[in-house]
Amino acid sequence: MGMMGGAGDGDKDLNFELNILPILDILSVLICFLLLTAVWIQIGTIDTRQAIGDNSVAGAKNPPSLYITVNTQGAVQLSLRDLPGAKTHEDNIQAAGKGVNWAALEQKLQALREKFPDLKTGIVRPEATASYGDVIRIMDKLKQFQFEGVGLSPLG
Repeated sequence: MGMMGGAGDGDKDLNFELNILPILDILSVLICFLLLTAVWIQIGTIDTRQAIGDNSVAGAKNPPSLYITVNTQGAVQLSLRDLPGAKTHEDNIQAAGKGVNWAALEQKLQALREKFPDLKTGIVRPEATASYGDVIRIMDKLKQFQFEGVGLSPLG
């Protein structure tokens, strides 16, 4: 008799009801909280526009531009284009150890900004295997030195 009673108790235990209202309350509060925080998080982006190319007005000249070519080893070549009164200007910065020589790059950018105030467009031209981090950091440096049109152009 005692054994049967024990089995009966076991059946009762398996038939419990789960009250999901408190869980739904917590979820609704969390969803509201996530939506509100998502609004306030500022996402760091680099604002780029297509600085030169086919979308310019017909007959309009390309703006004075600084082309920065980066190769796999981190050697950087700076060349000026479409700058009236300046001959085609080229500068090479050797790689420092394993990567770009950032100090030299900053000095060159600073000098170019002072020498050519009209120079506001910077185009980064990475080789196919150039470091992605280096490319982004060069674009950052251009922004830092008040280049307004910062763009990417594949080598070709």
